[in-house]
Amino acid sequence: MKISPSILDANFGTLQQDLNSIATADRIHLDIMDGHYVPNLSFGLPVLKGLTYPVETEAHLMVNNPGAFFDMFEAIGCKTITFHIENTGRAEALRLIKNLQARGLKGGVTIDGYTEADFLSDEILAVADQILVMSVKAGFGGQSFMTTSIDKIKALRARGYKGEIEVDGGVNLDNAQSLADAGADFVVVGSALMKQPAADRAGLITQYQSI
Repeated sequence: MKISPSILDANFGTLQQDLNSIATADRIHLDIMDGHYVPNLSFGLPVLKGLTYPVETEAHLMVNNPGAFFDMFEAIGCKTITFHIENTGRAEALRLIKNLQARGLKGGVTIDGYTEADFLSDEILAVADQILVMSVKAGFGGQSFMTTSIDKIKALRARGYKGEIEVDGGVNLDNAQSLADAGADFVVVGSALMKQPAADRAGLITQYQSI
Protein backbone atom coordinates (compact mmCIF):
# COMPACT_ATOMS: atom_id res chain seq x y z
CA MET A 1 0.00 0.00 0.00
CA LYS A 2 1.18 3.50 -0.80
CA ILE A 3 0.42 6.48 1.40
CA SER A 4 -0.28 10.11 0.60
CA PRO A 5 -0.53 12.09 3.86
CA SER A 6 -2.98 14.98 3.87
CA ILE A 7 -1.51 18.10 5.40
CA LEU A 8 -4.95 19.53 6.13
CA ASP A 9 -4.42 18.45 9.75
CA ALA A 10 -0.87 19.75 9.94
CA ASN A 11 0.11 22.61 12.23
CA PHE A 12 -0.04 25.65 9.96
CA GLY A 13 2.45 27.43 12.22
CA THR A 14 5.10 24.77 11.56
CA LEU A 15 3.96 23.57 8.15
CA GLN A 16 7.41 23.15 6.61
CA GLN A 17 8.59 21.10 9.59
CA ASP A 18 5.49 18.93 9.31
CA LEU A 19 6.19 18.36 5.61
CA ASN A 20 9.76 17.34 6.45
CA SER A 21 8.44 14.83 8.98
CA ILE A 22 6.56 12.90 6.25
CA ALA A 23 9.37 12.81 3.70
CA THR A 24 9.24 8.99 3.52
CA ALA A 25 5.65 9.03 2.21
CA ASP A 26 4.92 8.15 -1.42
CA ARG A 27 3.15 11.44 -2.15
CA ILE A 28 1.75 14.44 -0.30
CA HIS A 29 -1.96 15.24 -0.62
CA LEU A 30 -3.15 18.85 -0.87
CA ASP A 31 -6.84 19.30 -0.01
CA ILE A 32 -8.00 22.47 -1.73
CA MET A 33 -11.31 24.02 -0.63
CA ASP A 34 -12.79 27.24 -1.96
CA GLY A 35 -15.56 27.93 0.56
CA HIS A 36 -18.15 27.47 -2.21
CA TYR A 37 -18.25 23.88 -3.42
CA VAL A 38 -17.61 22.91 0.20
CA PRO A 39 -18.21 25.36 3.05
CA ASN A 40 -14.67 25.38 4.40
CA LEU A 41 -11.53 27.07 3.11
CA SER A 42 -8.08 25.51 3.14
CA PHE A 43 -4.67 26.68 1.93
CA GLY A 44 -4.08 29.81 -0.08
CA LEU A 45 -1.73 29.56 -3.02
CA PRO A 46 0.87 31.94 -1.49
CA VAL A 47 1.26 29.52 1.43
CA LEU A 48 1.66 26.50 -0.83
CA LYS A 49 4.13 28.27 -3.13
CA GLY A 50 6.34 29.10 -0.17
CA LEU A 51 6.86 25.46 0.85
CA THR A 52 9.45 22.89 -0.17
CA TYR A 53 7.92 19.47 -0.82
CA PRO A 54 10.09 16.44 -0.05
CA VAL A 55 8.11 14.13 -2.37
CA GLU A 56 5.66 14.44 -5.26
CA THR A 57 2.41 16.29 -4.56
CA GLU A 58 -1.18 15.80 -5.71
CA ALA A 59 -4.08 18.24 -5.51
CA HIS A 60 -7.64 17.26 -4.59
CA LEU A 61 -9.80 20.16 -5.79
CA MET A 62 -12.99 20.63 -3.80
CA VAL A 63 -13.84 23.78 -5.72
CA ASN A 64 -16.24 25.28 -8.21
CA ASN A 65 -14.89 25.57 -11.76
CA PRO A 66 -11.91 23.27 -11.11
CA GLY A 67 -10.37 23.89 -14.52
CA ALA A 68 -9.59 27.45 -13.45
CA PHE A 69 -7.22 26.03 -10.81
CA PHE A 70 -5.15 23.77 -13.07
CA ASP A 71 -2.52 26.36 -14.04
CA MET A 72 -1.70 27.31 -10.48
CA PHE A 73 -1.31 23.75 -9.23
CA GLU A 74 0.69 22.71 -12.25
CA ALA A 75 2.95 25.71 -11.51
CA ILE A 76 3.71 24.53 -7.97
CA GLY A 77 4.62 21.07 -9.23
CA CYS A 78 1.55 18.90 -8.62
CA LYS A 79 1.77 15.76 -10.76
CA THR A 80 -1.78 14.48 -10.14
CA ILE A 81 -4.95 16.59 -9.97
CA THR A 82 -8.43 15.32 -9.17
CA PHE A 83 -11.75 17.14 -9.04
CA HIS A 84 -15.29 16.19 -8.06
CA ILE A 85 -17.48 14.74 -10.77
CA GLU A 86 -20.55 15.83 -8.78
CA ASN A 87 -19.40 19.35 -9.55
CA THR A 88 -18.72 18.94 -13.26
CA GLY A 89 -20.91 16.17 -14.64
CA ARG A 90 -19.61 13.42 -16.90
CA ALA A 91 -19.03 15.29 -20.17
CA GLU A 92 -17.08 18.13 -18.54
CA ALA A 93 -15.14 15.62 -16.43
CA LEU A 94 -13.91 13.89 -19.59
CA ARG A 95 -12.82 17.20 -21.07
CA LEU A 96 -10.97 18.20 -17.89
CA ILE A 97 -9.19 14.85 -17.57
CA LYS A 98 -7.94 15.16 -21.15
CA ASN A 99 -6.86 18.76 -20.45
CA LEU A 100 -4.73 17.56 -17.52
CA GLN A 101 -3.24 14.72 -19.54
CA ALA A 102 -2.36 17.09 -22.37
CA ARG A 103 -0.28 19.00 -19.82
CA GLY A 104 1.62 15.83 -18.95
CA LEU A 105 -0.20 15.46 -15.63
CA LYS A 106 -2.24 12.59 -14.24
CA GLY A 107 -5.93 13.47 -14.44
CA GLY A 108 -8.50 11.96 -12.14
CA VAL A 109 -11.95 12.33 -10.69
CA THR A 110 -13.27 12.14 -7.16
CA ILE A 111 -16.53 10.63 -5.99
CA ASP A 112 -17.87 11.90 -2.69
CA GLY A 113 -18.78 9.64 0.20
CA TYR A 114 -22.46 9.59 -0.78
CA THR A 115 -21.94 9.15 -4.53
CA GLU A 116 -22.26 5.67 -5.99
CA ALA A 117 -19.47 4.22 -8.10
CA ASP A 118 -21.83 3.71 -11.04
CA PHE A 119 -22.07 7.50 -11.41
CA LEU A 120 -18.72 7.14 -13.20
CA SER A 121 -19.30 6.29 -16.84
CA ASP A 122 -17.35 3.65 -18.75
CA GLU A 123 -15.82 6.46 -20.83
CA ILE A 124 -14.42 8.10 -17.71
CA LEU A 125 -13.03 4.81 -16.39
CA ALA A 126 -11.35 4.27 -19.75
CA VAL A 127 -9.34 7.51 -19.56
CA ALA A 128 -8.95 8.55 -15.90
CA ASP A 129 -5.52 7.99 -14.39
CA GLN A 130 -6.93 8.03 -10.88
CA ILE A 131 -10.25 7.59 -9.12
CA LEU A 132 -10.27 9.17 -5.68
CA VAL A 133 -12.92 7.44 -3.58
CA MET A 134 -14.00 9.57 -0.65
CA SER A 135 -14.84 7.55 2.45
CA VAL A 136 -16.34 10.61 4.16
CA LYS A 137 -18.33 13.64 3.06
CA ALA A 138 -15.94 16.03 1.31
CA GLY A 139 -14.95 19.24 3.03
CA PHE A 140 -14.26 18.34 6.65
CA GLY A 141 -11.36 16.61 8.39
CA GLY A 142 -11.59 14.09 11.21
CA GLN A 143 -14.77 12.28 10.08
CA SER A 144 -15.54 8.60 10.60
CA PHE A 145 -14.73 6.12 7.85
CA MET A 146 -17.63 5.00 5.63
CA THR A 147 -17.35 1.26 5.01
CA THR A 148 -19.36 1.61 1.79
CA SER A 149 -16.15 2.86 0.19
CA ILE A 150 -14.84 -0.72 0.22
CA ASP A 151 -17.74 -1.86 -1.96
CA LYS A 152 -17.14 1.06 -4.33
CA ILE A 153 -13.54 0.01 -4.84
CA LYS A 154 -14.61 -3.56 -5.54
CA ALA A 155 -17.25 -2.32 -7.99
CA LEU A 156 -14.70 -0.22 -9.89
CA ARG A 157 -12.31 -3.14 -10.19
CA ALA A 158 -15.17 -5.45 -11.23
CA ARG A 159 -15.94 -3.04 -14.07
CA GLY A 160 -12.37 -3.43 -15.27
CA TYR A 161 -10.85 -0.19 -14.04
CA LYS A 162 -7.06 -0.61 -14.23
CA GLY A 163 -5.99 2.85 -13.10
CA GLU A 164 -5.04 4.04 -9.67
CA ILE A 165 -7.63 3.99 -6.89
CA GLU A 166 -6.96 6.21 -3.92
CA VAL A 167 -9.11 6.42 -0.78
CA ASP A 168 -9.51 9.55 1.32
CA GLY A 169 -11.30 10.04 4.63
CA GLY A 170 -11.13 8.39 8.02
CA VAL A 171 -8.35 6.04 6.92
CA ASN A 172 -6.24 4.47 9.66
CA LEU A 173 -4.30 1.28 10.37
CA ASP A 174 -7.52 -0.50 11.37
CA ASN A 175 -9.13 -0.22 7.92
CA ALA A 176 -6.18 0.16 5.52
CA GLN A 177 -5.80 -3.59 5.00
CA SER A 178 -9.46 -3.91 3.96
CA LEU A 179 -8.94 -1.14 1.42
CA ALA A 180 -5.88 -2.83 0.00
CA ASP A 181 -7.72 -6.15 -0.21
CA ALA A 182 -10.55 -4.45 -2.11
CA GLY A 183 -8.14 -3.10 -4.72
CA ALA A 184 -7.00 0.33 -3.51
CA ASP A 185 -3.48 1.43 -4.42
CA PHE A 186 -3.12 4.55 -2.28
CA VAL A 187 -4.57 5.78 1.00
CA VAL A 188 -4.77 9.39 2.06
CA VAL A 189 -4.10 9.60 5.79
CA GLY A 190 -4.80 12.83 7.63
CA SER A 191 -5.50 13.10 11.33
CA ALA A 192 -4.42 9.49 12.05
CA LEU A 193 -0.90 10.55 11.04
CA MET A 194 -0.60 14.31 11.39
CA LYS A 195 -2.10 14.44 14.89
CA GLN A 196 0.69 12.16 16.10
CA PRO A 197 4.09 13.47 17.30
CA ALA A 198 6.39 14.33 14.41
CA ALA A 199 8.98 11.84 15.64
CA ASP A 200 6.48 8.97 15.28
CA ARG A 201 5.31 9.70 11.73
CA ALA A 202 8.03 7.93 9.76
CA GLY A 203 7.34 4.72 11.67
CA LEU A 204 3.61 5.02 11.04
CA ILE A 205 4.20 5.64 7.34
CA THR A 206 6.24 2.44 7.19
CA GLN A 207 3.35 0.51 8.73
CA TYR A 208 0.98 1.65 5.99
CA GLN A 209 3.56 0.92 3.30
CA SER A 210 4.00 -2.62 4.61
CA ILE A 211 0.31 -3.46 4.05
